[in-house]
Formats: sequence, structure tokens, C-alpha cells
Amino acid sequence: MTAMPSAPLARASAAAADRLRRWLLSPAVQLRDGPAAGGVVGAFDADGSPRYTYPEIAGYYLHWLAELAHCRVSDGLDAHAGRSAAWAQRALAGDAPPQTRHYLVAAPPDWRNDASFFFDLAMLLRGLTAAAESALIPLPQDSLARLVRELAHFVSADGSLRAARPVRPAADLPARWSTCGGPFEVKASSRVLLAARHLDLPAALATACAREAERHAPHAATMDLDMLHPTLYFAEGLLLAQPQRAPALVQLLDRCLSLQRADGSLPEAASGSDLPRSDIIAQALRLGLLLHSSATLDAARRAHLDALVQALLARVGNDGTLAFVPGTPAPQPNVWCGLFAEQALRWYARWSEGQSLPTAEWLV
Repeated sequence: MTAMPSAPLARASAAAADRLRRWLLSPAVQLRDGPAAGGVVGAFDADGSPRYTYPEIAGYYLHWLAELAHCRVSDGLDAHAGRSAAWAQRALAGDAPPQTRHYLVAAPPDWRNDASFFFDLAMLLRGLTAAAESALIPLPQDSLARLVRELAHFVSADGSLRAARPVRPAADLPARWSTCGGPFEVKASSRVLLAARHLDLPAALATACAREAERHAPHAATMDLDMLHPTLYFAEGLLLAQPQRAPALVQLLDRCLSLQRADGSLPEAASGSDLPRSDIIAQALRLGLLLHSSATLDAARRAHLDALVQALLARVGNDGTLAFVPGTPAPQPNVWCGLFAEQALRWYARWSEGQSLPTAEWLV
């Protein structure tokens, strides 16, 4: 990949972020009508129609809206946040565990609806509190209380956090990183602790969340990379929970970036999967921007970050969509990739100009 000079790259990043933002704020992403009004689309069918909504993406979306408002990037965001908060209130109604996927079309059974996930509910909790902190919505006390009650159920008898809970006795959950747990839960637990600004957390939940960072922090620099997506989630969480660990996170990110390919992309895993996911590129870029000052960054690391930017720019369409993986027969736009990439590219434009970035708590 031919390097683009910094100033044009920053301008191209700002323009791409603007295209992404327009798409993310459109009715294609946040539904306006029907029973799912206010829901954020989690996946699209081949014809572009929305397939399902779900709590985790609603949390990301609310958090993203809140960060835009916090940085005074856009106006009129309160209507979007209000719609998402109303959707969340409906999704959290009743006594049953919140549904993981809300399908909008006929679909075969989804194993994810056999479980409730700590990470998903934590992201929704943070999204709601962030939107309230940015004055986009009133603090949704009932929704927050319900989420905290659900999250407290994930604390095991030994005080550790479980990643997933079956919602029916016979459920046999597959062994995935999302069900087995691991360092990635540091992102979720660090954001649960932020909710203590607004309501009392059960002592066992607060203790378990704090211990999650303490347990994994000593191995931050040398931990097994394995899947890069959850590894970068861990880094995002630890930077908030224990910012003094930033030097170790620099080492971890350097190891991730050593896997970078000629087009600037990163593989899904250090070995076993070469899938060039868009979300991983954006995650690595955001983390690098938070860890490094543009004024003091050495040339080699700057080249890595610039290559990440160029990889993202090549994937953002003129219509502002971004595929999970480009180059497939029918690449579908992906909302969480779009959210991560909009934030990453917008931050890069600011960072390149020497402007300050938000703190780690605003990282979607």
C-alpha cells in the first residue's frame, strides 16, 4: 500500500467518518416504525432488509451518540437516543431474561437466544448511562435497575463472572469465546463499574467487576493473542480500568500490529483464521490513538496506524456503508463495524492535527 501524506490522509478520514455518520443516523440503521421502532439493526439480509435487532448493538449505538454529543460533533442526537432508550425499555420489560436476538423476519432457531450474555447487557447499561451523561436522555432508572439485577446473576458462587447464562435448563451452549469468558470481559466489567455514578451496584457485582481487571492486568503485555477482536476488547477495558497499564498495552498492540498485512488489515487471529475483519482494524486504530500522542509517535508505529487508516478508507463506500469483510460475493453493511470505524477515523483526523481525544470511557 502506498503511503498517503498525513494531511490528505486526515482530510480523507474526516470525510469518510462523515459518510459513515450519515448512514449510521439513517432509518436504514435505526428503525423508525413498527414494533421494533428505535431498534438498531444487527444484521441485514442479502436484499438489504433488516434481519434482527439486539441489546448489545443498542448499547454501542447509544454510547456512540453520547460520544458525538460529548465532543459536540453533531446536533439533533437526542431523538435518536430517545428512540433507542424506548426500544431498550420495551426489550427489558417483563420478568424473563432479556432476549439476545429480536428477529424481524422468519428465521431458524438461534442458539444465542438460549442464553443471556454479560457482555451484551453491560454494553447496553453503559450506552444508557453515557447517553444520560451527555444529556441526550433522562436517566432511565427502571431500565438501569433491571439491567443491574440481570448482571448480578452472572456472579458465580466463587465471586467470578460468568460470560453466559442459559435461559432454559436444557440449553447446550457451544464453546465459543463469547460463552467461555476470558480477558475480553474486562471491557464489559469496566463499563458496569461506571454505572455506579448513577445507582448502587450490588457489592458482589462491583467486586467481581473490579477483580476482572486485577486478574488479567499482570499479563497484559504477554497474553496470548488468539482472537484479536476479544483481545482488543480486553485492551479497551483495561485502559479504562487501570490506565497505569498503558505501557503494557502498547506492547500488546505492537504484537497485534506485527501481524498487519500489506493492505493495512489485520487477521482475525494470530493463527488459524486470516479473515480480514473491519471491526478489528478500527479497534486497533482507536487503541493506538489513545495510547500514543501524534507529536511523539515514532515513525514505525505511525506507519502502522496510517496503514490501518488506509485499510478502513478503502472499505468505506460512497454511501457510508462498511462491510464486515469486503470482497465477498454479497458483502453486507455492518453497523458495529461502522460505529467503530466512524469513531476511529474521526479521532484520527483530530489526532493528526494535535487535538486532544476523549478519554477511554468514551471508547464505544
